Amino acid sequence: MARRYPALDVHAPPRESGPLSWLDAVAVMVDQHSPFAIDEPAPGLVRVYFTSSDDLNAAVSTITSTYQHQIKTHAHWVTDDDWASRSQANLQAVQIGQIIVAPPWDIPKQPGDSTDIVVIIRPALGFGSGHHETTRLALLGLQELNLKGLVVLDLGTGSGVLAIAAIKLGGRRALGIDRDPDAIASAQDSVRRNGVTDRVELRTGNISELAAETAPVVIANLTGPTLTTFASVITTLVESGGHLVVTGILDREETAVLQAYDDHARVVWRHSEGEWIGLVLQRRSAQAVTKKDQPK
Repeated sequence: MARRYPALDVHAPPRESGPLSWLDAVAVMVDQHSPFAIDEPAPGLVRVYFTSSDDLNAAVSTITSTYQHQIKTHAHWVTDDDWASRSQANLQAVQIGQIIVAPPWDIPKQPGDSTDIVVIIRPALGFGSGHHETTRLALLGLQELNLKGLVVLDLGTGSGVLAIAAIKLGGRRALGIDRDPDAIASAQDSVRRNGVTDRVELRTGNISELAAETAPVVIANLTGPTLTTFASVITTLVESGGHLVVTGILDREETAVLQAYDDHARVVWRHSEGEWIGLVLQRRSAQAVTKKDQPK
């Protein structure tokens, strides 16, 4: 019997305007409630899929508290008849710098440049097909670093695209963490397709459970509020002098994010796409932090 999932339809409010598309605005609002997929079946309509009714109900509370009675929401159940794959069946390969992210049905036979790197991602339950601005910004940020021989920690790995890209850019080993078991299942499929099962480890878990893990490169494609809330934890995951690639930041959230990391890291790269910001931060050494904290 096919599995059924709780889904929430969110209709755009009248005269909706703003820097974000309606899909992105809803995605930001529901992120904390563990959605595992989101699509836009019609203009002005966003459908969010959850694994539990509790998560759906919590998302409804967040959305209604933000928009009061300006929008309509409708909760219902959908049957998994491979809709996740079919809803993205028209996606084509996309190139971000040196990296080409390609679905299995659009793998380039001969990359245009001999240095191009192909990462195969089957659009499914995990986010990260390469078509969203935040994923592209993270991929650009990774390409600013020399990853040869390094260990990479990918927080909120989703489809696994960033962990896989890090390996193909020269990383020695990658650990991908996600709180969503369905995302991890999607990432496992991606890892197998790209032939990196011996170098990419995947775990289901939360950022707060990673205090013992450190790496010279950490990727955090999350949200501005999450990056701010967990700044101290995330910073401790980066080895002294190492780099942190952060994306998922709206331009209006950038100042708060930078303030949260300012005591322990400095910006070495910044790029924007639309209303989204990507940053590469370098963690200061213990000595540099001490000097920074001393009164002048």
